[in-house]
Amino acid sequence: MDFFAVAGRPVLHSRSPQIFNAAFRALGHPGRYIRLAADSADEALVLFRRLGLAGLNVTTPFKTAIMAGLDACDEAAAAIGAVNVIYRQGTALRGANTDHLGVSGALVERGIASRGRRCLIAGAGGAGRAAAYALSRGGGDVVILDLDPEKAARAARDFGVTAAPVEEWKARFEEADLIVSAAPGGSVSIGECRVRPGQVILEADYRNPVLRGEAAARGLEYISGLDWLKHQAVPALGLFLGLKDQAMDIDWNRGLQGLDRTARDVIALVGFMGSGKSAVGRALAEQLGYAFADTDELIEKSEAKTVAGIFDAQGEEYFRDRERKAMGRLVGERRMVVSCGGGAVLDPVNRGILAASA
Repeated sequence: MDFFAVAGRPVLHSRSPQIFNAAFRALGHPGRYIRLAADSADEALVLFRRLGLAGLNVTTPFKTAIMAGLDACDEAAAAIGAVNVIYRQGTALRGANTDHLGVSGALVERGIASRGRRCLIAGAGGAGRAAAYALSRGGGDVVILDLDPEKAARAARDFGVTAAPVEEWKARFEEADLIVSAAPGGSVSIGECRVRPGQVILEADYRNPVLRGEAAARGLEYISGLDWLKHQAVPALGLFLGLKDQAMDIDWNRGLQGLDRTARDVIALVGFMGSGKSAVGRALAEQLGYAFADTDELIEKSEAKTVAGIFDAQGEEYFRDRERKAMGRLVGERRMVVSCGGGAVLDPVNRGILAASA
């Protein structure tokens, strides 16, 4: 089985696993997509290699820093200065940026062309730069602004568009046909802006959308960041699996169903012994309102012995059998955080149990 992941900080909120796992099922591909927690871009790459992942999506804040550890990047990634996809090509690790295709794809799906339209982008970070790349290449008349005027000016130079001070947000909004919000949540608002029929808003942040309610109240067409996510995932899947037209045949909207649901069934924490899984798991379960289970503790309770005592008295194979039984008890559980024993995921039976439960 091929394993893929998304890495970022934070990463628990990412909806990529639902989308890609739905795609793998539709294709009949034996792949599994997970979240990968890392503290830095370097650590994400180390884990990518050590785990033998077949592909990796990269999200904030690693998209730029991780480029230094790759063998090559595509033209879009080099221009935008960020990657969101890492895939293997022989022994080489290649980086690509499909975020700009997420923008253009989301618009095309709605029958919206950027050519000749006045486009306003709020935010000159990675998502804003991807939007500027897409809309400028699509023939849009693009203005970009940011709380950091130098970031906006740099993006304007890079993509041949116009930079504006953030103080001009209201005036620029009122004259724009297409508005892309890639700014931190709450830093821009429709507020008292005068709106016009036909204006369209595309918001990058699908986790905490701040313009969706305002757009609905003011009668504006709104495109969710989930559509952006879906359309960047199509070419990413093609790079992961070496697919082209086949990747387009999937009903990707089915992969988006239920993505507003935040509750998951089982969240499994894996890692080396002593890495802090139990402590983190208890804290996470408390924060989410989930139950918590530690497989080693379950075994110790049922056997009335410590893990070390079981190894000494009955041997590793006996312990692994008890471990499989403990893992099997998780099937069908709901809203639970599980700390897995250090060697649990080396067993294919246990991996299958987790895949069925997550």
